[in-house]
Amino acid sequence: MKFRAKMLDVLYMREFQAIAATLAKLAKDCVMILGQERMHFIVNEEHCSTSSPLVWVSIGSKDYFPEYKMTPARPDEDFIVLVMSAMHLSRALAVLRSGTSSSVHSCKLKLKQIQFPCISVIATVVSPSSAEPREVVHDVPVTVVPASDWPSFVLPKVPSTQLVLGVPSLRLLRSLIDKLKNISPSLIFHGSATGELNLVAESEMATITTRFSRLLLHKVNQPQSPSATAAAAALEVSCSVDTRKASAFFNALQLPNEEIMIGIDKERCICLQLDIRSQVVLHSILPAVCI
Repeated sequence: MKFRAKMLDVLYMREFQAIAATLAKLAKDCVMILGQERMHFIVNEEHCSTSSPLVWVSIGSKDYFPEYKMTPARPDEDFIVLVMSAMHLSRALAVLRSGTSSSVHSCKLKLKQIQFPCISVIATVVSPSSAEPREVVHDVPVTVVPASDWPSFVLPKVPSTQLVLGVPSLRLLRSLIDKLKNISPSLIFHGSATGELNLVAESEMATITTRFSRLLLHKVNQPQSPSATAAAAALEVSCSVDTRKASAFFNALQLPNEEIMIGIDKERCICLQLDIRSQVVLHSILPAVCI
């Protein structure tokens, strides 16, 4: 079983660190699934507090890593599955963060066995006071999951939704939902195919509605009928979710993206998607709650 990868682009290294920092804000532990073409991170609410949402990130290996090699334990296996502390990983990658005094030239990730299995984060940095590069090494302990236990760590699938809207004001959403969590335990997402999204919080004293209009409509699942076009144009979908879970997701985001795609599956779930780049995507699912 072997794994090694190397990052050279400063922007990609900062994004990778921001992904790890986001996961660290959501849960104590995370699952790392290493495939031949993609790397995945999963934060599952089954393995953390009930106030955290299900979040996973898929990273195309060629996007961040010009050097990427994974060799599983057995030829018939396709993955290496690891469990680690999200906080320890985030701290190990903190040297890649923008604003540090040293210049980072590269970062290597390597699966090693010392007294324990670990992912070694090896950053090559040059400080302003010295032209000689030096290596900063952090060993993050991991638990190697045997293939027999892989069914408990299956990569989530994005559920089908009736419509998907693009909201260009991620900061506004974060601030708004953070305030609404103190007003109502549940938050209603009401979207329409006309490009409108309403967020509704209800309490005994008041009902607060925030309306976003003229949003980009990314997807509509049209009914299969002769009047499909008219039905799709009039489509309206609502789903109520836990406000604290929604707030936990938005407050955890450390990425600079402004637009987020919100998919609404009527009375089942809200699907949130952040496209960091073409082959690097962050997903979250907020299940519906009864009100």
